[in-house]
Amino acid sequence: MPTIGVLEAQWDSGAMAMESRVLRPLLWFGLMEYRREEIEGSCIGARHFYRKTSLFDRMISFEVGLEGLAGIQH
Repeated sequence: MPTIGVLEAQWDSGAMAMESRVLRPLLWFGLMEYRREEIEGSCIGARHFYRKTSLFDRMISFEVGLEGLAGIQH
């Protein structure tokens, strides 16, 4: 569930934290590709695009399991 403070913040600190703590290290290890596009009419803004490389799926895998449902769920 989103936190109101994050949604109403002047700076998008969540995106900056995700980029600096997760995406950039993956980029350094060759697990992600990066592309940047300037935003027309903006002198300071740019769009950042990240994409998995083929090495990503060979190095990282996730096994997600759901817990059993016990009792009534609301």
